[in-house]
Amino acid sequence: MSQPNINSQSTATISTSALNMEQTGQFEKQINYKMISYPSSKTLPPEIVSLVLEEFDYDIWPLRKCSLVCKSWRNLSLPFLFHHLCLSDGKTFLRAFRLLVVDAPHIGQFVREILIGKSIAAQSSELLFLANTTDKERLEVLFLALPGLKVLHCGFGGHLTIPLTLLRSSITTLYLDGTIEPINELMILLQAGAETIRFLTIQNVVYRGLSSDQLLSRNMPFPGCMLALEELSIIWCDELPFLPSTIQMPNLRTLKLDNCDGSILSCVPASLDTLAFQIEPDMSLPANKLLTVENVVVFCDTVDIDDQLSEHMIGKLCVTSVIKQLELLLLFFDCGDDIPHDFAFMIDKDFEDDMLRLHRHGSLERVIVTSKFCPEMVHAMFPKLSNLCILDVRTDVSPVLAPQRRRFINTRNGLWSWSSSW
Repeated sequence: MSQPNINSQSTATISTSALNMEQTGQFEKQINYKMISYPSSKTLPPEIVSLVLEEFDYDIWPLRKCSLVCKSWRNLSLPFLFHHLCLSDGKTFLRAFRLLVVDAPHIGQFVREILIGKSIAAQSSELLFLANTTDKERLEVLFLALPGLKVLHCGFGGHLTIPLTLLRSSITTLYLDGTIEPINELMILLQAGAETIRFLTIQNVVYRGLSSDQLLSRNMPFPGCMLALEELSIIWCDELPFLPSTIQMPNLRTLKLDNCDGSILSCVPASLDTLAFQIEPDMSLPANKLLTVENVVVFCDTVDIDDQLSEHMIGKLCVTSVIKQLELLLLFFDCGDDIPHDFAFMIDKDFEDDMLRLHRHGSLERVIVTSKFCPEMVHAMFPKLSNLCILDVRTDVSPVLAPQRRRFINTRNGLWSWSSSW
């Protein structure tokens, strides 16, 4: 029987209960019971079953029910059930280790995405800061049992370089989330993934009071040339220790900056496909070092409505005359009575005329407004752009020009689940 097409975009998750069921044998017992109730002659073709499973976007509950229908459904559901692992703490890690390394090693081939919680090495964890050699070896063995792993979510800690430094590492997407940590931690992680990481997100990392001379004088490894890196997202970060002499990203195509300073801008190529950024009046580049970008996304946040969006503000970062598509992503705008006033206040009074000029004398082909409120309201705010049919209004939560890759973790009845959101 043919198996479903498994790739990094498949949608599924794993919860603590799924690990428990597979480990204790309850999973098999329930399936055997259902196999009696649903003979194979009544099952749907595997192609249709696979399409049904793909519709359950990161929802463990219907996937578990599908896996209990019959043996063929179980075989098709298994990859989706274990596609994404959340190792929130030491106990969950040890449970996953027993399942994927000892009891059912064949399941490891299905794992594509894994999150290592910050508490996995906390004092209350069974892994005491992974100081024990056995714990580190156990972590390495676990990652070796996941040959198809593509995405890693983690905080900082020397033990997390293990999956990146293993020979023939398959990890291409890395999410780093932390607070103020030793600079060595960040540099070691980036150096370990320099040849394989294609999509990198750094969030909640802040360094203070370290000059470029002090950084270069430190005896630490530097990432060097990250040839594989195609997309970089910097979120809620400040004074990152990046210099052109310590890190280069020659093949970077997409840059996302959200609530951060411009310390990374000196290290990115002069030409990009897509630039996404929050309104930051203080963020700018020298006039002779502006970025050449065809697609620009601006995050418009109600928290920062004092900062008006204008062509001049966009022109601080990139050459406006070469922009082909400009998207305004309205963050945290609900459908309230104050929305028209807040949005109108955020937009400079000459903004629409500036966009018309860029359309007539520059390269601008489309202006996209992505928000949750009704399209008619947006068209009324930009009547000239609407009449020329270059205004594209989308009702979504993710930008069209820079689709969301990040995954957030939520809890449901004490169990971990995945969701996509800004």
